[in-house]
Amino acid sequence: MNKNPGVGKNIKRQRAFKGIKQSHLAENIGVSRVTLSKYENGKVDISLGQLKLIVENLEIDFNHLFL
Repeated sequence: MNKNPGVGKNIKRQRAFKGIKQSHLAENIGVSRVTLSKYENGKVDISLGQLKLIVENLEIDFNHLFL
């Protein structure tokens, strides 16, 4: 998936809204906290598989990442 700062920003917003720490979400999706930070800041590509894990852990609809 292409780098998309909007998607990362929405991941960060949803994570904060749910009160989930970056380190906790990172552990649950199998990446380092630094990698998750890079996702949230649009600095690295996020695979479709990682996006699926993120939405499952945040318990949100996939479309919320693209609004």
